[in-house]
Amino acid sequence: MTQAAFLYDAAEAQLVTGRVAVIEGRVFQVMLGNSFHEATLAASCLVEPEGNDIVLLARLGNGLNVILAVLFRDETSVAQLRLPTDSTIACPGRLTVRAASALELQSGRNISLKSEDLNVAADKAVATVTKVNTLFDTAEFCCRALISFGQTAVSMFRSLTQCLGSSQRLVEGSDETRCAESTLIADENATVMSKNSLTLAEDTSRTDARLIQLG
Repeated sequence: MTQAAFLYDAAEAQLVTGRVAVIEGRVFQVMLGNSFHEATLAASCLVEPEGNDIVLLARLGNGLNVILAVLFRDETSVAQLRLPTDSTIACPGRLTVRAASALELQSGRNISLKSEDLNVAADKAVATVTKVNTLFDTAEFCCRALISFGQTAVSMFRSLTQCLGSSQRLVEGSDETRCAESTLIADENATVMSKNSLTLAEDTSRTDARLIQLG
C-alpha cells in the first residue's frame, strides 16, 4: 500500500499575552509592552474580544498575529460567542441550556422547533403574534387563567367540546354566530338582556312554555 506524501511548511509560533486596545471591524490592535500589534481572530476563539481584554496571542513566523483565546476580562462585561456562518451545535446525548436569570432567543428571520414531544411550562406567558397558522391533529389545553388579545383571530375545528365550570364573554363590538343548527339548554334560567332585541325567522318562530309573560 502506498500513501501520497505532501510537504507541509508549518510556521513557528510564539505564545504571548497582551491587552486589546483598539477594535476596527474584524482587526484588533493588541498592546504588547509599549507597542501595538495588529491581530486577527483564530477560528477556535469563540468569545468575541472587547477592549481591555487580556488575550492569548500567537505570533507566527510569517509575521501574522492571531488571537487564540480571551483569558481575562471585566466581570461586568457581556460575553458574546462568535460562530462562523452556518454553524451547528451537535450533541450525541442530552443537551441542557440553563440561565439563572433571563434566556432570550432572537432570529433575524425564522425560528424552527422540531421534536417528537414538546413540553412548555411557565408561570406566566406573554405572546405577541402578528399572524399565526396552527395545524393540530389532537390538542389538549389545561389553563387556570387565559388572557388573549388579538385584532383578527380565525379558528376552524371539525369538532369542539368545552367543559367549563364558569364562563363569561365580554364583546365590545358586534358578535355574530352562524351555524346550521343551534341549541341552547339551561337547567335552570336563561336570560337575554339587551337595549333592543330582534328575532328573525325565515319559516317558523315558536315559543313553548307553561307561562309566557310579555311587558
